[in-house]
Amino acid sequence: MTKEKIITKLIRYRIKFDDYEKSLNIKMGYSHEILIKFSDDNKISMSDKLTSWNPLSGILNISLRNAMILQSVSIFLSWLLLLIVFSSFKFGIEYFEFVTMVLVGMWGFSILWSTYYLIKLESFKRTLMNWLDE
Repeated sequence: MTKEKIITKLIRYRIKFDDYEKSLNIKMGYSHEILIKFSDDNKISMSDKLTSWNPLSGILNISLRNAMILQSVSIFLSWLLLLIVFSSFKFGIEYFEFVTMVLVGMWGFSILWSTYYLIKLESFKRTLMNWLDE
């Protein structure tokens, strides 16, 4: 019953989705998908996935949580690598400051998109719970 209820609401609000035997794959836009799995004992599990060519994970198909971890680690390692390169080749401090500002901009871009995807994911989860409580 719960799957039919969710499908009815998705159709009503014109949300794109794919219907499989025991799951729904909901397209959230900007290469973000939510997979809802239904078990035989009326339990629902939800997971999310960023598909390829999205602003946060690039070409990788990974979850939002993993994309956020990947972004944080890659930006930190990039900054560390640039710090090593600039200290070994004796570039001027103004170049280092410029590159650091570019990396801070990339970090801000990452935080912006992560926040966007998190808000969209959590608001949809809340909406889904409200639909099921009706």
